[in-house]
Amino acid sequence: MKIKGTIRSKEVIILVDSGATHNFLSLELIQQLALPLTTTTSYGVMMGTGISVKGKGICRGVCISMQGLTVVEDFLPLELDNTDVILGMPWLGTLGDMKVNWKMLTMKIRMGKTVIVLKGDPNLSRTEVSLKAMTKALQNMAKEYGWNSVRLPPLQI
Repeated sequence: MKIKGTIRSKEVIILVDSGATHNFLSLELIQQLALPLTTTTSYGVMMGTGISVKGKGICRGVCISMQGLTVVEDFLPLELDNTDVILGMPWLGTLGDMKVNWKMLTMKIRMGKTVIVLKGDPNLSRTEVSLKAMTKALQNMAKEYGWNSVRLPPLQI
């Protein structure tokens, strides 16, 4: 589910992802906002595409505002294409019981006596895949599997 939010007054696109084992921030966003990055040993991240990428560092205590909710979490930097922030299990695990309606793209979260409803934006989930992104994914797969070249059939238009 994708939601708009802000970090330091900059609008960001947030993916709430129960399949993500960590929280991630776009490398580009980290550079744009000059967010402090603490050095760590390198680590590997398995992307949803099945491609493994290497990362290094952590952004601690990043404050995100979204739909009346403020989130302060640690994030691993990663090259992200159509998303600025991924909120994964480290954040979701702090919320306790919640009611999620994936069809309606809503999450109801109880914070003390208050119920907060996060509403996903269906327009943010509809993204076109560029030829550049597809080529990059294929090149990464070629490296991963040790292929010398990737040959595609001619494109029929």
